[in-house]
Amino acid sequence: MLFIADYNSHFTTTLLNKLTNVSHEYDFSVISGTKYYQDGKLIYQVNHAKNKLAKLNEVNRLIKMVNSQVIDIVHIHFLLPINVLYRKLLKDRKVIITFWGSDLYRIPNQSKMKKFMQRNVLKHADVITVVNKKMIKEFHETFGFEDKPIFVTNFPVLLDLQLIDKLNQEAVESFKRKYHIDKNDIVLTLGYSVDPHQNHEYMIDEVLELSRKFKNIFAFLPMRNGYVQRREKIKKYCEETFQKYNVRYTVLENFLPNQEIALLRKVTDIMVNVQDTDALSASMEESLYAGSIVINGAWLDYNELLEDGAYYETIPELEPGILASKLEYVIKNLTDLKQKSKVNREIIAKRNDWNKAAQNFITLYNKLLEDKL
Repeated sequence: MLFIADYNSHFTTTLLNKLTNVSHEYDFSVISGTKYYQDGKLIYQVNHAKNKLAKLNEVNRLIKMVNSQVIDIVHIHFLLPINVLYRKLLKDRKVIITFWGSDLYRIPNQSKMKKFMQRNVLKHADVITVVNKKMIKEFHETFGFEDKPIFVTNFPVLLDLQLIDKLNQEAVESFKRKYHIDKNDIVLTLGYSVDPHQNHEYMIDEVLELSRKFKNIFAFLPMRNGYVQRREKIKKYCEETFQKYNVRYTVLENFLPNQEIALLRKVTDIMVNVQDTDALSASMEESLYAGSIVINGAWLDYNELLEDGAYYETIPELEPGILASKLEYVIKNLTDLKQKSKVNREIIAKRNDWNKAAQNFITLYNKLLEDKL
């Protein structure tokens, strides 16, 4: 089994670990950008030469080396346009392509060339999988390929939800002291990454407006991965707004261990998720499980959560005053809404079983090799 995936992604490594635990029938290797891993060990790395031609020759050497291996199935996780470079590896092999979210919602709309490159890879796919039901229709509307089998293969959240359950009051109070959060503060978490599509400036402006009525606001801005220039821009924007008007906040720049993530979810009263597009945010699900009141953009189609009976608030659009008004409503009704949110814990727990997710992939692999799809 060859994965073409981001080996730095915790989703990738967690899934590989679970697949190995569920079944010993498959050996897994991974192409991650210009690196090749076998059994978790780096086997080959392309020399990052400044000469583009030399680098391309190195990539071709990597492809030739991998192509000489015995590979039954190639599984692409997150369809990047650059994956077209690996199309030689797809010939005469079973191919699965799993869409995660942005590779369907954003990349095809960025340029006709990127969409063309994605379609070029999709031609080789025997099976398509997506992470929720609504993406099936959207895949067909974007790419076509109605003749290809397409299945839903859920990805559970990364965080072990039991970490949230095991937190005691001492740990929570220690976390609050670390970030200078006062006892009566209303803790907000704005988005979950540094991605420009999170709409940080809008959230910051709305919280600033909210602070005119509520002085006990504390905001977390998780910005832990990539986009260094973007992060610096938002940090400066926070200094010009929050800092200037005495709104207390913390920009989370560094990677947080799981215990810290669990604590962040636990102390958050309100989590705001108004990104442009999304399949289903793991951070948002973790927040729901922890008892936070979540405010999602109504344009983010999370109908499957609603069908399960989950509760969250929404705003209809990113217009001035709308989020501030919704935040004010939630704060004024926080006790009642916290009670209402208790239904989410069991719903999220049922949706997040990594062993079941891994077994679904193993079943898919077996059927593909047996030509039963």
